[in-house]
Amino acid sequence: MQNNKMHFKMYKSGKNWMVAGLMTTAVLAGLTLSNTNNTTVAHADTNAAPIAANKDAAATTDAQQTPADKAKADVDATSNKIASATNDVNDVKNNNNTNKAAANTTDPKQATSEAANILDNHKKANDAVNNANSILDQAKKDANTANDAYNKAQENVNKTGNDLDEATAVQKAAQESYDDNQKALSDAKTDMDKNIKPAKDAADKAYNDQVAYQNQLEQGLNTFSNALNNAKNAAEAAQKKVNDTNKAISDAQTDMDKNIKPAKDNADKAYNDAVNDQDVKYFDAKNAAKADQDAATKAANKAEASAKAANDLKDAASKAVNDAQAALDNANHQLRRDLSAYRHNATHENAVAVNNSKDAVNDAQAKLDAANHNLDNMNNYDTLKNAKSAEDAATKALEDANAAVAQDNSEYNQEAQAAAQKAFDKATDDRLAAEKAFTNDNDAIAKYVADKDAADADKNASDQATSKATASAKVANDIKDAAQTAVANANHQLQRDLSAYRHNSTHENAVAVNNSKAAANAAQSVLDTMNNYDAYLAAKDDEDAKLNALQNAQAAEANESNDWNEEALAAAQRDYDAAQSNEVAEKAKVADKLNLANSRDALKAAKDAADKAYNDQVDYLNELNDGLTGFQKDLDAKNQAVKDAQKKVDDTNKAISDAQTDRDKNIKPAKDAADKAYNDQVDYINMVQDHLNNVTGPQLEAAKKATADATKAHDDAVNEETKAHDVLAAANDNVTKAQKLVDDAKSAQSDAEALVEKADELLHNIDWSKINNNSKSDDNNSDVQKQIDDLKNRVSSVEQQIAALKNNSASNSAVASNTAATVAPAAVTMTRAEYKNAQNNAAKNALPQTGNENSAAVMALGAVSAMLGLGMVAKKREF
Repeated sequence: MQNNKMHFKMYKSGKNWMVAGLMTTAVLAGLTLSNTNNTTVAHADTNAAPIAANKDAAATTDAQQTPADKAKADVDATSNKIASATNDVNDVKNNNNTNKAAANTTDPKQATSEAANILDNHKKANDAVNNANSILDQAKKDANTANDAYNKAQENVNKTGNDLDEATAVQKAAQESYDDNQKALSDAKTDMDKNIKPAKDAADKAYNDQVAYQNQLEQGLNTFSNALNNAKNAAEAAQKKVNDTNKAISDAQTDMDKNIKPAKDNADKAYNDAVNDQDVKYFDAKNAAKADQDAATKAANKAEASAKAANDLKDAASKAVNDAQAALDNANHQLRRDLSAYRHNATHENAVAVNNSKDAVNDAQAKLDAANHNLDNMNNYDTLKNAKSAEDAATKALEDANAAVAQDNSEYNQEAQAAAQKAFDKATDDRLAAEKAFTNDNDAIAKYVADKDAADADKNASDQATSKATASAKVANDIKDAAQTAVANANHQLQRDLSAYRHNSTHENAVAVNNSKAAANAAQSVLDTMNNYDAYLAAKDDEDAKLNALQNAQAAEANESNDWNEEALAAAQRDYDAAQSNEVAEKAKVADKLNLANSRDALKAAKDAADKAYNDQVDYLNELNDGLTGFQKDLDAKNQAVKDAQKKVDDTNKAISDAQTDRDKNIKPAKDAADKAYNDQVDYINMVQDHLNNVTGPQLEAAKKATADATKAHDDAVNEETKAHDVLAAANDNVTKAQKLVDDAKSAQSDAEALVEKADELLHNIDWSKINNNSKSDDNNSDVQKQIDDLKNRVSSVEQQIAALKNNSASNSAVASNTAATVAPAAVTMTRAEYKNAQNNAAKNALPQTGNENSAAVMALGAVSAMLGLGMVAKKREF
């Protein structure tokens, strides 16, 4: 029995668990009573297993022999007998066929033997008929037994099916009870998770937050008080920064106005005067022009050398042609002499000389061809380069013509464009023809190509250097021309002012004359300095030339000392000394301007330093002003911070008082109520869980086990029914086979009886003279006679058996006709569906069996009671 111990939690106020516990116990009672009533099959003559038995009992039951098993054993034995008897009947049939085929004979021995065989087979046929009838009786008996076993198996299937339905219904009720409990538990937990626990957590959090808030307020009050003191100190420090910055700005501005700005202005003026001085600019332009001219001269020398190298290669190629032509002419002349000698004297030596001369001519011709090839391709390469240059020029002209048409599509521009296009096409054709004519296939041509390209490149570089030198010289000349123009303009203005003064000697005109004189003198001074610098450069070039001549004279004297070289050296020394003195004198004339030009770097450095000092001071003043702005803002902020800190102290004191009041009147009571609701819900959930674990859960497991046991019992019954049906079918099949066996045995018996007549005829037709005739040749007549007597006795015995068989056959026919109606009919085979229909029809007419139905009634009562109780369990507790 299930342990139905009740828990005291079920009796708490506001819950209905006491009734629920009693009702669910009724369900288990129904299960128990049902299993008790269904522990054995209703039929007393069967050994069916209990429906809800345990595993050991089931194993024991499976080992017992069921009615179907017993019927199957009988049916199998009968089937084996049918097979054996069938073999016997077949033997009789085979013997009948053999006896029918035996020849009719009058020989005593043969006839007697054949008659004996017929009688012996007749006896076997009788035995086979008797055995077949016996087997048929047994088969019918087996069919009746199998039919009983099948009926009993069907009854057991119906019984176990009803038991399974009842167990399933109980399990369903138990499952519903368990599910209702689970739902109640789930609803309670859901209510806990969604409402009660969140409410408790919220209340706890509100309380803890309030406590933390009050602690924070207390801490904040200390912090705000400290912040108030710090804000006051910071405001005093910020005020000091503002005062110090204002003083620093005043000092820095004074230093800027009195020192740094004047120094910058002076440095800027000095540098600008040096940079903008016309004489200094002229010096720079002359120096640049001289450097560019030197570079142009060097480039021209290099281009000349490169051109000479290429021309030398071409001259060498031309000389090679001339030399090869001369060698060919000499070889031809020698050949003519050798041929003439051979014609006058055709000796071997003269023939060899002719052949050698021919070889020399061929060799000279090959060398001439090679020389012409090299020279022609050198000329062709020159033509190709000229064609490329012409094509480049035509390309440029065509681009310019296209641009002109794009800008002004006039008839003139169109004609110019067409002419340019035609020139370009011709230049392109010339270039292609030149490329086709030129072949670079040996080292000599390749060397000429390289040298020619180098010469052209050097010529381009020389042209560029010359252009640059010309441009540099023009810059210097333009500066000097401007100075000359300035002098002329200044003198012209002076003449106008003098004329004006002569006509009207006013103070203003006098001042104008003086200013014009000063301007004319200044302009002339600039021009004089430029001329002096030209003289200085010329003196310097002369000094360099004299130094070079002196060095050459020194080298000549050192190489060969004589009077002439000594005098030349002395003259070169005098010339150099004079040139050096002149260079010094000329340099002195422009020394001031040279110093000014040379001082530009120092002036630039001084200017940069002054600019940096000025910019640094400006940056410093800007930083001070920016700092002052920031310090002022910081001071304002610090003063505001003092006000804000004071307000926070005041607000915090008020918040501390308000928070304590809210905590005492609202938050703490709400927390206490939420804690109580949470604890009550925990008790409720534990109570429902306890009921699940100890009541409805075990009841459901017991119901599941009962259903499983009932399922197994029903499956076993269905299997037994199937087995019984198969045995019944086999039994009916045996009846059919046994009936056929009887028919076959009787047919064989009839054939055997028919052969008995043949045996009788054989015996009556014996020719005894054959024995006598055969015995005439025997020496011992007495032995022959004995054999004849024995054979006659045997024939007499056989005749008596035949007569007896005839009498028995007549009496057996009469008995068979009288007893044919008493043979039991074959068992009727029914399907399970037909049998169930028959059982249902019988059940409708049967009286109620109260003894078999009492368990279902108890189970129904338990299920209804359980549902009522579980409805109470599922109700939500009211708070």
